[in-house]
Amino acid sequence: MSSVLSTKRLSPAQKNLLLNADLSLTEYNFIKTQALELPASVSEAPYPNAIITSQTTVELIRDFKIKTCFCVGENTALKLKSLGFEVELIAEHGKALADAIIESYADQAFTFFGSRQRRPELSEALKKAKVSLTEIFVYETIKTPKSFNRTFDAVLCFSPSGVDSFFEANPASTSKLICIGPTTARQAGLYSESVFVSSKTSIESVIVKAVKVLK
Repeated sequence: MSSVLSTKRLSPAQKNLLLNADLSLTEYNFIKTQALELPASVSEAPYPNAIITSQTTVELIRDFKIKTCFCVGENTALKLKSLGFEVELIAEHGKALADAIIESYADQAFTFFGSRQRRPELSEALKKAKVSLTEIFVYETIKTPKSFNRTFDAVLCFSPSGVDSFFEANPASTSKLICIGPTTARQAGLYSESVFVSSKTSIESVIVKAVKVLK
């Protein structure tokens, strides 16, 4: 039986996708998030266009006065819509979102909400194209590394920070790395040549990719 380590805890339904494929599962949260204290003026100000790249962010901006959202991932979009936000654009990853904004919305001003440890690709692309961008960090990502005295056939990776945290404690790992998108895959590529990318930016898609790779 092939073994899988998930770098974040999975829901019961997600676990079953692996177990039903006859894979053994170990799970551990290699990162945690902590909300940042923000002045009241931040949540009270109006934001015509918000860029949101994670579901963690959605929970923290649910009471903000945002007119239109530009986001990464179908699940992030669904969460925003469930809270009554208008979603204008959905992209599979940050670079794709930046490209779409530059192509069709370059004359508008944007506010990015997300982690203080966010990847720079999206903001760098927008600033290079001279798109007006303000960044407001609503949480920080904290690594929680843990070493394992065994080798897994595959490790499921859901963020660049999670990849860094895993290899901080397991530098000699030779596991196949199954990544949620190209940004996470690029980070994984710094540690291994055995990197695979899911077809969509969802946990379920990562699991499907792992099952295919290990069969």
